[in-house]
Amino acid sequence: MEKRTERSKRTYDRMAAGYDTSPEGYYTQPHKAELIKQVLLRDGDSVLDVACGNGTLLGALSKKANVHGFGVDLSKNMIAAARERYPACTFAVSSCVPLPFENESMDVITVSCAFHHFEDPRSFAGECMRVLKKSGMVYMAEPFFTPVIRWLANTVVFPFSKSGDVKVYSERELRGMFEAAGFRSAETYIKGTVLFFSAIK
Repeated sequence: MEKRTERSKRTYDRMAAGYDTSPEGYYTQPHKAELIKQVLLRDGDSVLDVACGNGTLLGALSKKANVHGFGVDLSKNMIAAARERYPACTFAVSSCVPLPFENESMDVITVSCAFHHFEDPRSFAGECMRVLKKSGMVYMAEPFFTPVIRWLANTVVFPFSKSGDVKVYSERELRGMFEAAGFRSAETYIKGTVLFFSAIK
């Protein structure tokens, strides 16, 4: 496992018990709120939340429609909390590459404020393509930084981040990665501090 991935795992294991009221828990709330509003669901859909944390997003999405909810996260403590809070969903300790699911098994994949932790984002885009059914959707909400702040974060701050941050991306970079993996109709927009992304297989 890569060094920054190990940092993420340790950090979120420690943070799991009080995550919702932690500074990071508050910071991620707008990301989850935007996904809850924008993700389109139908009864019977299989939904995978990657880097699901304590299950808050998946639990909220499960209230929008009668779905089969799945979540994966590196942190065993986060997964333990998610299982306790949302017993109707299925959770597993797993990295984002590879995803522990069969080909064309999911209708929707979500990622909330976590893509910038992924060591190999292009391989993750490929995994989304593999796991999603035809016309399945991937939705992500990421931190939005202006170009200068993004450059500072990526070159000055993140190399020393204790929580495993790897890189934040521009709208163009996100669209390019997923289009290269075969996705179509990639869309992005910015709302406050949130960069929202969606694409269709």
